[in-house]
Parts: sequence; C-alpha cells; structure tokens
Amino acid sequence: MMQPQSGVEVLDFSTLLPGPLCSLLLAEAGADVIKLERTVRGDEMRL
Repeated sequence: MMQPQSGVEVLDFSTLLPGPLCSLLLAEAGADVIKLERTVRGDEMRL
C-alpha cells in the first residue's frame, strides 16, 4: 500500500515545537524530511 505523502520531499528549517511536529507527521505519512539546523547551535529544542 502506498502512503499518501510518498515521493514528497520536505525541507524543515523550523526550530520551535509546531514545525518539527508537522515534519514528524509528514514523515509518518511517507514524506522524505530533511532537517536543516544552524551549524553553531543546532536545534534549540535539544539545548
């Protein structure tokens, strides 16, 4: 069975909770999610 978002690529530039949550939901629906973070600090939610 094909997932509804298969073949979709998503770039995630988000840092606060709603953005990563949306990326998680898209990934679970079959999208390929690429998370981009700042090189010095990384994701602020992991600090």
